[in-house]
Amino acid sequence: MVRHNNEDSCLVIPPWSGLAIEKNACLLAVADGMGGQNAGEVASGLAVKCAADWFRANRFDNFSPQLLEEMFACVNAAVWGHSQEHPETSGMGTTFTMVLFHESRALVGHIGDSRLYRLRDKKLVQITNDHSLVGEQVRMGKLSPEAARVHPTRHILSRVLGSRQFVVPDIFETDLQVGDVLLLCSDGLSGMVEDSQIEELLTGCPVAKAARSLINAANTAGGKDNSTVVVVGIDSLPVSFPGKFSLNRLAKLIFCHGNAGLV
Repeated sequence: MVRHNNEDSCLVIPPWSGLAIEKNACLLAVADGMGGQNAGEVASGLAVKCAADWFRANRFDNFSPQLLEEMFACVNAAVWGHSQEHPETSGMGTTFTMVLFHESRALVGHIGDSRLYRLRDKKLVQITNDHSLVGEQVRMGKLSPEAARVHPTRHILSRVLGSRQFVVPDIFETDLQVGDVLLLCSDGLSGMVEDSQIEELLTGCPVAKAARSLINAANTAGGKDNSTVVVVGIDSLPVSFPGKFSLNRLAKLIFCHGNAGLV
């Protein structure tokens, strides 16, 4: 509601996409770029493009955290290399939070202050840690979460993708249960809408409409930053991939096309 350009990017490769069916895996990611002269949108765009290219080029038979270590190294090199070749983008970087699904498992990769939440049994839990100065203070018990929300240095990040030649992301496996709802978002949502309201909206809203409801809430609260939201419901495990020519896949594709402008 305030900014004239959008420095967020997202990547959604759902189970019914041809690529996901081919790979027997699916990928979700949110990136929030930063840097002068619109370099933030360059950084986040490069990050999701490189992640998509990496997904296309890989197989997931050996599903382990090492997979994401390789991916983050690749993505970081792309963003860092671009900034070195184009001095006008020097200093750019991006957050990057992603989930890779395969069968009944999910690998999480994260750097920055975009977030991954899980709603289970109507209770919302933040799965990732914010890589920010105030986030570190909260984890050390020196600052309350409430104080962190309004702290003047809350936007200063301690780790981002692409600002250095080498980075250390958080990479871990998270458990899945049927009925879980996962939410990936940039801080345009989490900075404007409290976790309790996010929990309420996710609990009371169908998954298909949840992203729009959350973005509306962020804009109603002032919309001081770009909001990017990806919501996924786990309705079966292992994650099922419809046949390429099945009616189930056709219905999903039609729904996505009809709602493409919503998220």
